[in-house]
Amino acid sequence: MKFTFLLVLVLVTQLSYAQKTLVNGSGDTLVFKVLDYGPARVKAGTTEQLSNSPTGTHGWLDDFEMIRTSDSIQAVPKANFGVVYIMETKDTVNINVTIEWIYPKKIKNEKGESFKSVKYDTKRPTNIPSASSYSLDEPYEMVKGDWQINIYLGKTLVCSKVFHLY
Repeated sequence: MKFTFLLVLVLVTQLSYAQKTLVNGSGDTLVFKVLDYGPARVKAGTTEQLSNSPTGTHGWLDDFEMIRTSDSIQAVPKANFGVVYIMETKDTVNINVTIEWIYPKKIKNEKGESFKSVKYDTKRPTNIPSASSYSLDEPYEMVKGDWQINIYLGKTLVCSKVFHLY
C-alpha cells in the first residue's frame, strides 16, 4: 500500500511540473504543457545570425521528430535534443517566448569568446505543438554534463528541463 501511494504521489507531482497555467489581467488563461523531450531527428532549414551564441547563428528546422523520451543524450556531432511543448489558450496567435540554454561549463568558440549560456527571443504559435532544441554542431559544443533549457513567457519561467550529456 505504501508503494502504491508513493507511486501515485510521484506521478501526480510529475504531472503538475509538466504544465503551468498563466492567467492575464483580463482572465484569459494559457496552459503550457511539455509533450515530449529527448533526442531528435531533424532536417535543417534556414539559418539566421544570433550574435550572442557560440556559433553566431540560430537554425530553424524544416522537420523535427523525437526519437525517444529521455533526458540522457550522447554527446556526438550533430546530436539534437530538446523539448516539444504546446501553449493552449482560447485563440491561436503567435506569442513571444524566450529560450535559454545553460551549459554545464563555459564554452569557448573558435574566436576565443566564452559563453555560459545562450538566450534568445522568438515567436511561437499557441494551440500548435512547438519544439525548442539544441544541435551539437561544433567540436567546442561537445561538453558532457548537465545542460538546461529554460522557457519563459514574459518574465515567467514556464519550463525548465535538464539533459545529461554523456
